[in-house]
Amino acid sequence: MRRILAYAVAAVVHVLSIGCLVFGAWLCTRDFPAVWLLPGVVVLALGGLTIPRPPAMPKHAVRLSRVESPELHALVERVCAALGVRRPRVVAADDRFDATSGVAGLLRRRYLVIGAPLWASLDARGRVALLALELGRFAPGDPSRSPVTGWVDHSLAELESILEPQRDKSLRALQDPAVLTAMAIRGAGPAAGDQSLVWIVELLLFPVTWVLRGAVALLRRAYLALLRPDTIRAVHAADATAARVAGSAAVAEVLLTRWLTPSIVTVLRRDARAGDHAGAAAWAHRREPVLPLVAAWPALAAEVRAAHPVAPAGGDGGAGEYPPSLGQRMAALTPAEPGELDLDPSGTDAELEPVYRRIVGDLRAG
Repeated sequence: MRRILAYAVAAVVHVLSIGCLVFGAWLCTRDFPAVWLLPGVVVLALGGLTIPRPPAMPKHAVRLSRVESPELHALVERVCAALGVRRPRVVAADDRFDATSGVAGLLRRRYLVIGAPLWASLDARGRVALLALELGRFAPGDPSRSPVTGWVDHSLAELESILEPQRDKSLRALQDPAVLTAMAIRGAGPAAGDQSLVWIVELLLFPVTWVLRGAVALLRRAYLALLRPDTIRAVHAADATAARVAGSAAVAEVLLTRWLTPSIVTVLRRDARAGDHAGAAAWAHRREPVLPLVAAWPALAAEVRAAHPVAPAGGDGGAGEYPPSLGQRMAALTPAEPGELDLDPSGTDAELEPVYRRIVGDLRAG
């Protein structure tokens, strides 16, 4: 029953978005040009902004071709084979202390984006576990990856943000002191009259937008509540599969590392600046080897994890889309699962060396 309701809500959102586009186009063409043109444009814009659309790949991700990164692509293929999922079409890296996977575009191309700082902070088994955790989400049963239900939350969130009360530049411009002063030079009459008009428009629009935003927010919360059990089940299934492939200890290491992101990044920044206060610009022009510096990061991250051995009751394991807390995810892991794969991903460091160099420069500057 719960899944039927979730699909019903998704269908309603899809139909309303398409209906806005059709109705807006009809208004724009009715007795053109006429007074219906302005509301037609507004309805068209609303439909265009809220129509369910496929998500895009994370910004600033650098695609890694098979020619540039043969070791990384081979590693991804080995993990995919062990998980029983199809390999992603795109493998990329970025500067975030995180990793993500998903489907992008109308063709639903699978992608995997590896955060180079997180990758460099994990040991060999931790890197395999990170790949298994992200690639395991491609298994069927995850509603966030479904083309029917996965795009609806994005549409509802977009509509909610549109209705969010905020300082609109076009309306609030006349309330800016500098604008009022400039207009007052020509006489107080026009400024006072325009400002009064702005206040009247805002007073009339505020109750309407407040009610609409409340309705959309309530619909979105109810929709997420319907999807939550299936999403939690999919996350736990991906964790269990990753533990079977890489070992439960390695999966727990990755989950705790992602949760401790702020503390580990602080330690890495301190290490990058140690003994050398050159900025990012100076570092970028150097040809000093960066791999020896990055090679010490797994040990530094291990020291931070050793100071936080107990899984917290809250938190989300470094990924805001995951409903289960970190403690719930670690408690659900099968203890002492050895793992099927014993791979050596050290060859990927040389392939990611340009990304590492940029990250070290950012750490020195930040």
